[in-house]
Amino acid sequence: MRRILAVGMVVALVAVGFAMASQLPGIGGLLGFMRGGQSLPVLQTGEMPFRYPLRLWREGVEGEVLLRIHVTAVGTVDSVELERSSGHAELDSIALRGARQLRYDPAVEGERPVATWAMLPVRFTRNTDAGSTEGQ
Repeated sequence: MRRILAVGMVVALVAVGFAMASQLPGIGGLLGFMRGGQSLPVLQTGEMPFRYPLRLWREGVEGEVLLRIHVTAVGTVDSVELERSSGHAELDSIALRGARQLRYDPAVEGERPVATWAMLPVRFTRNTDAGSTEGQ
């Protein structure tokens, strides 16, 4: 049996998660992106800081954590709040820690970078179709 890197099994929907945020009640006001002339922060590419523990993967533990993050005017995440738990404390903890390490191109209002709040879903799934190279 080939060793499966659990890191590749975390599907972090960190392309910002704003599309989902607009569907949640009350979130549009938190984000402030509905105002004219403001663009959203854009995730800088790189290695995702979310590490799906191999033990939990083997046990079949899955879940989605929904975080509320504050992206500063320089693109760092300075505040992270748990909006909705995955139901598993260890997955929640991994998502909370990892979100602080993300870097963004900041939101822009007019031509000026601005801080903004955003929703960030992080999904931990055993779905090997999500980027796994097992069997190759």
